[in-house]
Amino acid sequence: MSKELKIGLLTTFLIALLIWGINFLKGKNIFAEKNHFYAVYNEIGGLEKASPVYLNGYQVGMVENIKLTGKNMRNLVVTFTLRKDLKIPKNSRSIIYNEDLMGTKAIKLKFTAADQYYEPGDTIPSSLEPNITEQIYTEIQPIKDKTQNILSSLDSIIQLFDGNTRKNIQRSVANLDTITTNLKTSSKNLNQLVSQNNQTIKNILANAESVTTNLKNNNEAISNSFQNISSVTESLRKAKLGKTLHHLEKTLASTDSIVEGIQKGKGSLGRLTRDDSLYIRLNQTTRNLNKLIKDIEENPDKYIHISVFGRNK
Repeated sequence: MSKELKIGLLTTFLIALLIWGINFLKGKNIFAEKNHFYAVYNEIGGLEKASPVYLNGYQVGMVENIKLTGKNMRNLVVTFTLRKDLKIPKNSRSIIYNEDLMGTKAIKLKFTAADQYYEPGDTIPSSLEPNITEQIYTEIQPIKDKTQNILSSLDSIIQLFDGNTRKNIQRSVANLDTITTNLKTSSKNLNQLVSQNNQTIKNILANAESVTTNLKNNNEAISNSFQNISSVTESLRKAKLGKTLHHLEKTLASTDSIVEGIQKGKGSLGRLTRDDSLYIRLNQTTRNLNKLIKDIEENPDKYIHISVFGRNK
């Protein structure tokens, strides 16, 4: 083999390797089998060749070519390739969307549940999602319109006010500023108070947690106490506490009647408490009885006669 032939073969190999490497870096695999599909758009929003094609977030192909078509060249035909084993159900859509916050465009396939499929080379229905700026503008535009209407209404209302009313409104606004300042000051003071008493607050929370823990740990004992109270209550109910209280009430009423009779001098106890003569006679009898007992102790022979041979006459 001549030297020139070797150089030619090496150059051809290097060129092929370079072409393969460039396509590999672009995400293309020139050796893989692919199917081609088309989609027609009025606007592609910056979609470029080699942009990825996704299905459920997984890349299944890429954009191969973009060209203008139609009357006055106003439409764009996007050619994209997909894996050969991927089938696209009928009425599915190829949607251009923002792949990231920077606005990079890509195509996502939104499949349907149809049981019929597009053939390679078919044109897939297409659409374009609005970019971030358009979405923000769409959301903000109604708010902007409402704000303008409110401002116009406020201008109309303010023009109806006289000078004094405007001054009153200004003073009200000034008062609101003062209130806001006071609220800020109060909030600052509250923060300082909490900061200064942080340890105290922690202790209070720790004590509360301790109490809660004790209640939890003694839950069974507390339940038993309530059960005991319930048992006592049930026992009192079965013991006919109402009837007992009724009898007790009648007894107390009788006692009150007796005490009232005694206070009025009725009966022996009543006369004893109301008549001093009975007390004096009882006292005198007691003294006489004491004298008699003392005399018996001192002169027993006077009252007791004992004889061995019989009674003395």
